[in-house]
Amino acid sequence: MVTVVDASTFLAEVVGGQALADRDMQAAQGDERSIADLLIDQVEFANVLVLNKIDLVSANAAGTVEATIKRLNPAARIVRSAHGVVELAEVLDTGLYDPDIAARSDGWEDEITGGHTPETEEYGISGLTFTADRPFHPERLESALAQLHRLLRSKGFCWLASRPDVAALWSQAGPNLTFEAAAYWTSLEMPPGQELVFIGVRLNRPHIRDLLTAALLTDAEMAAGSVVWQQYPDPFPAWGELHEHA
Repeated sequence: MVTVVDASTFLAEVVGGQALADRDMQAAQGDERSIADLLIDQVEFANVLVLNKIDLVSANAAGTVEATIKRLNPAARIVRSAHGVVELAEVLDTGLYDPDIAARSDGWEDEITGGHTPETEEYGISGLTFTADRPFHPERLESALAQLHRLLRSKGFCWLASRPDVAALWSQAGPNLTFEAAAYWTSLEMPPGQELVFIGVRLNRPHIRDLLTAALLTDAEMAAGSVVWQQYPDPFPAWGELHEHA
């Protein structure tokens, strides 16, 4: 799969948060995705990324966009182009596309498993992982989220104390963050906990870790147990019913 990235607008579109519906680009009625969601999905799923219009931006701006898409999809081949001109052999019949690999080739997964692309930090694009074996207090997590800045992408599994039985899929693109019920923890091979990766611009990694750590349950709250946890005020939208499949 080939994705064309506009070097002159990509970062502005990702952080802008404009809805697809605002441009009449939604896939169907009720499609609430943003431009950022669409762009990042396309980048993460591609095996060839064409960085176009580099003639319209400075060398530093082009490098920043390239560093960003390399963080989002470290496995993709990146081809620079100006005026839409690119060698056809670079994008046609490359033999690189494998749908199974593409489905699990997110840059965030590479971060979790220890992958690292230090050259991207030259342009201020960096990532961090956050793991923990206890749940987030919902109100303290809401407060922490309000203080997270300069994030381009974050994704992973999270555990909310007020919904202790369900693993949530955390997905953020630009300014938009969603939590969705993924599965019951009892049906997963991983124990309940947090497994998150963050990619952003000039991230203050110690600050982010401190914010998220402060949002976790304390020892006393852990000892109180899940019956008490479920009584915590929960500011996040309700999830639909989750069905287990045999």
